[in-house]
Amino acid sequence: MSPRLKETFSSQSLLSLHQIRKGVIILKNGSLRSILAVSGINLDLKSENEQSSILINWRNLLNNLDFQLEVVAHSRRVNIQTYLNFLQERINQETNNLLKLQGEDYYTFINGLVTGNNIMKKKFYVVIPYDSVTIKPKDILSQIKEAYKSLLNLKRQAFSNVQPLSNENFNQYYQQLMIRQNNVINNFTRMGLQAQPLTTKELIELFFNLYNPETFERESINIPSELNQ
Repeated sequence: MSPRLKETFSSQSLLSLHQIRKGVIILKNGSLRSILAVSGINLDLKSENEQSSILINWRNLLNNLDFQLEVVAHSRRVNIQTYLNFLQERINQETNNLLKLQGEDYYTFINGLVTGNNIMKKKFYVVIPYDSVTIKPKDILSQIKEAYKSLLNLKRQAFSNVQPLSNENFNQYYQQLMIRQNNVINNFTRMGLQAQPLTTKELIELFFNLYNPETFERESINIPSELNQ
């Protein structure tokens, strides 16, 4: 095999994510992404009028947008180790032998339930994009040429190359993204859904859990204060 084809890449170099800043994801191509955590609803428990209202508002939201939305349903194993530690601490502090025995039985039951079964938690996210304006080739031959360059890019330059984003451009893109974000949140509110933008810390925790599927979900990751901005 040619030495050129033996070039290796780290896992990070194969990701389009470049930076997280002010609760916003910066991709390597200079685009921005905002992620909303959206509450779920059980449509079957709603009346026909409520169902119709929700579906109409959802249709109006999609029809009125001039950008794409990505909806993500994320399932993870629930990490209740903090709760188990709390139970163990209370059991150790209990002076009543009967209550202490009942507490130990309850702890054993919960620990066995989690150990023998996958307790899952589902969360819903909506990704709001803002892409910088780029001038694309107009003629069909140029478009085909650019497509083949991207397709045959064995060095994965689309992932490894970082397009510099100045503070001025970031602030401009950020303001436009916030306008889109507020518009989406207001539409979700009309549907009775709570939508909350993820903070920098929450985004870091989310991506850590996404790219470490073999581990339990970690809800408290030690993040340096300078990164949590």
